[in-house]
Amino acid sequence: MRSISKSLDAVRDPMRKANIRASEPELDAVVRRFHPAVRAAVRRLVYTSSRVADLAIVFPGAVFAIAARLGPAVRRRKALDLIEGGALLKDVARTLELPLWLRRLPPEAFRRDPGAMPQSDAFARRIANLLPRETGTSALWLESVLFGARAADEYFALWLAGQDLYHDPADADQMLAALAAYAWYSGATGTLGHSLVVVPWRPEMAFDTAVCAAKSWLNRVRLMLQIRPGTISDSWLAAGEINGYTLEPLVECAQILAEAQAMHNCADQYAERLARERCRLFSMRRRGQRVATVEVGPHAREPGMLTITQLKARHNMPASSETWQAAYTWLASQKDLRRIPALVLPERPLSVEAWESLMLPYRLARRGAPWMPETLSATSFTALDAGLADLARRGGVSSWLFT
Repeated sequence: MRSISKSLDAVRDPMRKANIRASEPELDAVVRRFHPAVRAAVRRLVYTSSRVADLAIVFPGAVFAIAARLGPAVRRRKALDLIEGGALLKDVARTLELPLWLRRLPPEAFRRDPGAMPQSDAFARRIANLLPRETGTSALWLESVLFGARAADEYFALWLAGQDLYHDPADADQMLAALAAYAWYSGATGTLGHSLVVVPWRPEMAFDTAVCAAKSWLNRVRLMLQIRPGTISDSWLAAGEINGYTLEPLVECAQILAEAQAMHNCADQYAERLARERCRLFSMRRRGQRVATVEVGPHAREPGMLTITQLKARHNMPASSETWQAAYTWLASQKDLRRIPALVLPERPLSVEAWESLMLPYRLARRGAPWMPETLSATSFTALDAGLADLARRGGVSSWLFT
């Protein structure tokens, strides 16, 4: 057992004890902290070797890797030989391909194969200051951090490590899939996914800003997938020219994205409302310059009638009275403001081909990105959306985007 203590001296482990001699009840208590799937194997290991018993206390992640049979058998046998021979912890970790910073995590943190892990010295130095303080959050914290590195990069993983999101159980892959894709596309210039990012992710970004930006990005993805050319053929009302103003319907994805960019508004967040026949959008211009965006929808108190439900100038600022007057004059000039809602909504499925094209760069860069749906459907896309909603709930994010 003394050799283990020397190993701890060598790596300057703050958890070092001069001589580890756990009693049987104490050792049983340590074993019970491991995941049930490996608990029996851990018990056999620690009662077979006092050195492994010491290791279960000072580096539970290494014992988990051996008990769970992670990696090739020859690698695990070599690690056990090193342990029995009194090798340094860093040599055992290197053999098992585990970063040494994992030794600071409790047994509860390990419940499945973590896969490839960041090994850089810079990551190890920074993650040491971001370790979870509560044992109960350690498993989801570790899975989220490792997913962040796998799904985006080490900067994103470190950013996730510093968030307070891990008190409730969750599947890290599902919870973080959309956020990670948004973060990756934020830096993937020249891709279609990047062109849909309005506010790019960056390591110093506040959590609420990042989640709202990811939600906005996902809504723009939906717009591109669902409002394909020719999808909306009925603009409800006709274009017109009134008092020097022109009003043009926005029925194509490219038109809506251009309007949102030029007007700095949320027109690009209307995919679902447009697809479900809840509204139509119009661009209001004067002398060729955009001055307002108009939303037309069902009248709140007159069933079957259309009305202006929103009219906003640039940056969602209030429009002038002159603009309102022209908009209502245009509305009054329409041949018919009646519209009977359809009993059955038209099918406007998400484009599988567009999704595959959008995701291709990400899949090539991230080993296939299996956490993103391969066969897109309304259900799988909703799951991505639900992950962001869960993050917003965990982080206390209050935004109209999640209402």
